[in-house]
Amino acid sequence: MATARTVVLITGANQGLGFECVRKLCAEQPGYHILMGARDLAKGEAAVKTVTDFAGDASVEVVEIDVTSDPSIEKAAKFVENKFGKLDVLFNNAGEFQEVLDINTVSPACVTMAFAPLLQKSDNPRLLFMSSGLGSITLTLMPISLWYGMAPVPTYAASKAAVNMVGAFFAQKYTKDGFRINMIDPGHRQTALNGFNPKGGKASEGALEACRIITQGKNGQHGTFTSLESILPW
Repeated sequence: MATARTVVLITGANQGLGFECVRKLCAEQPGYHILMGARDLAKGEAAVKTVTDFAGDASVEVVEIDVTSDPSIEKAAKFVENKFGKLDVLFNNAGEFQEVLDINTVSPACVTMAFAPLLQKSDNPRLLFMSSGLGSITLTLMPISLWYGMAPVPTYAASKAAVNMVGAFFAQKYTKDGFRINMIDPGHRQTALNGFNPKGGKASEGALEACRIITQGKNGQHGTFTSLESILPW
């Protein structure tokens, strides 16, 4: 059954930057219902318990979804369809170094295709992809760039460049349907992904740009690659 609430699904959201996005949306966006995507249901349920106390008028629940498994993706999509009848925002956030090209690039495409019919039922569909400044080919080749020579794992940088292309493909495909699709660079943050590198900024700051775009109205930006500080070159 369709709901008047804004329904947001964030994959890989029981930890790291995805979790920080859930926290921020819960605290600041009344009327939002946030689906915390988690591969491990028990870990997701534990994470939900830590945010419900300050959720206010927002609500949150865990959805079991393994973005590397087609059956799991299909099961999650069917759950959302049966319970809510639509999806307003999909944030393809899940990613890690292991099986990096599969998780960072192939999986977001598969998740998007599974949930696109539900997004089409929203009157304000938004689709986000978690990218990285390391995925910018321009910055990789620019000697004056802060990113120059900073890609310690080539497959990671390549996967983020590829996910930008995936996002660009969907941006042109769904423009006529009113989708607004954007790629996000959270910046270098302290997360489990990098061993909580002390040189990184606060994980909570990595959620700011994604949450800004998630909460935009119908005239929000579309087809962009941005960080908190600026528009990034492809």
